[in-house]
Amino acid sequence: MQIRENVSLAPMTTMKIGGPARYFCEAVSLAEIEEAVAFAAQHELPIFILGGGSNILVSDDGYPGMVLHVAMNDVTSREEDEELFLTVGAGYRWDDLVALAVSRGVWGIENLSAIPGTVGGATVQNIGAYGCEVGDVITLVEVYDPTTSRVQTLNNAECRFSYRDSVWKHEGKGLIVLRVTFRLRRKATPNIAYKDVAAFFAQEGIITPTLGDICTAIIAIRSAKFPDLTTHGTAGSYFKNPVVSARDAEEFLSRFPDAPHYPLHNGSVKLSAAWIIDHVLHMRGVRAGHVGCWDAQALVVVNYGDASADEVRNFARDIQERSLLLAHIALETEVINVA
Repeated sequence: MQIRENVSLAPMTTMKIGGPARYFCEAVSLAEIEEAVAFAAQHELPIFILGGGSNILVSDDGYPGMVLHVAMNDVTSREEDEELFLTVGAGYRWDDLVALAVSRGVWGIENLSAIPGTVGGATVQNIGAYGCEVGDVITLVEVYDPTTSRVQTLNNAECRFSYRDSVWKHEGKGLIVLRVTFRLRRKATPNIAYKDVAAFFAQEGIITPTLGDICTAIIAIRSAKFPDLTTHGTAGSYFKNPVVSARDAEEFLSRFPDAPHYPLHNGSVKLSAAWIIDHVLHMRGVRAGHVGCWDAQALVVVNYGDASADEVRNFARDIQERSLLLAHIALETEVINVA
C-alpha cells in the first residue's frame, strides 16, 4: 500500500474542484484500511473516506488529513427461493452493479441507473431516484470501526435509512463501509409510476417494460436532464427536496398552488426543490461567473470551468437565501462540503 502526499483531489470528484489531500491512500483490502487508519492515528490526522467523488465539494485549500479511497470491489452471490443476494465491495462502481443486476435478471435497483459513484457512497447517501431508494434493498452492511479496530455488521434497521440520510451522517460518521448486501428479486412489478418514467413508456408504447427497458428509459431521462461529466463539473442534485409540516405546506401551496407536493406517511409533505428554484426563484439557467444552475434541470449546480469551491458555495448560499425570502422554504444542501 502506498501513502502519497499532496495529491490533487479535483480530478477525483465529479465537480472537478478541490485542492490537495495532505495524504492520500487507496485501499483494496481490510488490512490496507487498517494500515491507513493506523498511519492517520499516529500522525493525529482526520480521515475522509472518498468513494466516487460524486456528491462532494472539496475546499480550494484541499483536505488537511488523510483521504482514504476504499477500492474493495469483490462480489459474491447466493440464491434463496426467488431472491438473489449480492454482497458487493464498497469500491464497486454503482452503475456497474446496476448493470450486473440486470444481467442476472433481478429487480430492485434498475431505477437507479446512470448514477455516478460507488456502492459505499450510495449506501451512506441512501441514493434515490425515480421512485426508488437503495436503502429499500439493503439487508446488511459490513463496516470497520476505527475507534475499536473491529469489523461489525449492521442490519437494515441499524443503518437508519431515510430520505438522503443514514447512520453514517450521524453517530456512525466514522464507520468505514467495507461491503454491502443487497436483496434483489426474480419477480417484481416494474416501478414506472414516476412522472418522467411513465411519460417515456407512454411515448414508446411499452406497457410492460423489461429490466433493460427501464434502464434504457432512466439513462435517456437522466441524459436529457444532467450535464455530461466529461465536459462539465457537477455533483448532481445540489439540494434535498424539502420536507415540511402540513401547516407549512398549506401556506406554501396557497401561494403556489401548481407546485408539486407529495404527502408522506408521517403527515409531513415533500416539496420539489427543483420546482422552487425554477418557478419561484427563476434561477434555471442563471450563471454567476463560472457557476450556474443547469438550463435543463434547476436543481443541478454546474462548474462551467475554473470555478472555485468558494464560488460554488456562495452561489448555493444565494439560492438558499432567495428560497427563504421568496418561498419561505429552507433548502438543505445534499452535497457534502469537504474541508
